[in-house]
Amino acid sequence: MRLTRLALCAILTFAGPAAAQEPAERPDVLADWLRRPTPSQLMAVFPTKALEKGLDGEATISCKISPQGALFDCVVVSEEPAGIGFGQAAIALTPQFLMKPAMKDGQPVVSRARIPISFKGLGTPTGSFLPGGRNLMTRRFMGRPLWADAPSHAETAAAYPEKAAADGLGGTATIRCALTEYRRLRACTTLSETPRGYGFAKAARSLSERFELAPTPDDADLRGVETQYMVTFDPGMLDPEKRVIGRPQWTQLPSAGAVVGGYPAEARAQGISGARVVIACVVGTGGAVQDCQVISEEPAEFGFGQAALALAPHFRLSVWTEQGLPTVGGRVTLPIRYQLPPANAAPAQSGEPQGEPGT
Repeated sequence: MRLTRLALCAILTFAGPAAAQEPAERPDVLADWLRRPTPSQLMAVFPTKALEKGLDGEATISCKISPQGALFDCVVVSEEPAGIGFGQAAIALTPQFLMKPAMKDGQPVVSRARIPISFKGLGTPTGSFLPGGRNLMTRRFMGRPLWADAPSHAETAAAYPEKAAADGLGGTATIRCALTEYRRLRACTTLSETPRGYGFAKAARSLSERFELAPTPDDADLRGVETQYMVTFDPGMLDPEKRVIGRPQWTQLPSAGAVVGGYPAEARAQGISGARVVIACVVGTGGAVQDCQVISEEPAEFGFGQAALALAPHFRLSVWTEQGLPTVGGRVTLPIRYQLPPANAAPAQSGEPQGEPGT
């Protein structure tokens, strides 16, 4: 029975020796692999429905590669067979990947890769039990958790391994944990660590008590559910002025009503049809933005800057990024564009603000 289990894991393979590069800009050096999922990590996210039916499958995902080599903004390009869960299983694997980032003029830049992943080797239905004594049918896994709370930038920087910090070395670690009924983490173990020998995994595990899962829409019972988080230790975060936070995700944006209500009356009276404002803010507890200041305002004499500052309480972003970086304590810039439609229609906000690390 033990030999059978090992054989099943061994033939769950990663498809292809390399991913097709889709650089966001033309780099001088393309991204390359540093770490890919192991067969056991592939098995850990194998779709339950596919296991029950004994189905093989494959999926292709498209992801951006951060300057630290982590995958983020991943989307499913294709999956076969459809509707079984192989696409989401592939995305759940992304914290197990690590790449050498693309380079432009000697600096790491964001690029994109298309990654095929093959889930193959079962061939026959497994029922609710796999040889070797591990019950996979009742195991539940949350691959892309949304966190209500997570370590701050200062807490993550404080956990930076001393030896790595002294050498100016960055690293990553992916930690797997069980969820409690209170949406906290317990029984955490290391899934991967790069490079080894510097204490990145230990540092990442020390942060586990700071993570709290956001409430689930259906208030599901989380006992027995497993999840994972990745921590990226970037040398830039050791400089308190840089506050490296990667690219956050917006979880709340101003409503159309809030934008309409804040459109400056003088600008409307003068027939000003639009404006662009950029504000810079600090990310506070829970992903709220605070301490905002106007960076630019065009046109500048009609109150659009103050209107944009009034919208700040309506913005909220994720407290932890897909690249494994904190956001709380970091800085973001919010470009906000106002556009007044013709025929005295209600003004609306055009486009989605983008968060960027800044100083």
